[in-house]
Amino acid sequence: MKNIITFLTLIILIFPSGAQELSEPQFSIENYQTFAFIGFEGYLKENPDVRTNAGIIEAAIIRELKLKGILLSDKPELILNIAVSVEDKIQTRETTVRDMHYMGQRNYHWEVEEVPVGTYREGTLIIDFIDASANELVHQLEIMEVITKNDKKMEKRINRQISKAFSRLK
Repeated sequence: MKNIITFLTLIILIFPSGAQELSEPQFSIENYQTFAFIGFEGYLKENPDVRTNAGIIEAAIIRELKLKGILLSDKPELILNIAVSVEDKIQTRETTVRDMHYMGQRNYHWEVEEVPVGTYREGTLIIDFIDASANELVHQLEIMEVITKNDKKMEKRINRQISKAFSRLK
């Protein structure tokens, strides 16, 4: 049982994911009928790491907004500015005395510490919602997900996280 709990805790630490929001109190996605992206194309030229999943991100956002009745347009009421960052992270575990089985007396200094056990990559997607008429940031979504080298799994993760984040928009 102890091993199962340790394993589940490790999985949660290895695969942190989620979304955060920042919003103006009066923001309601229902107040908008059209949207457009800004700055995404130039960003992709500068960041080849992001280029691989950019189409998936853009398609997922278009799909989620379309489900809410908001359509892509040349004359948008809502402008979306997207930022993506990818960071290399170090996965660690904590050493404990309980993991050790001593046969003799331990007469030396030993303390609990974080031990590196591997690396992973974490991607952060920030979507700024800008009211076009006021040229003002009205809402912001931040989505984080562990990046996998498996393209099919990555596409599912991106779609799941964007869908989850957009489902909370009111």
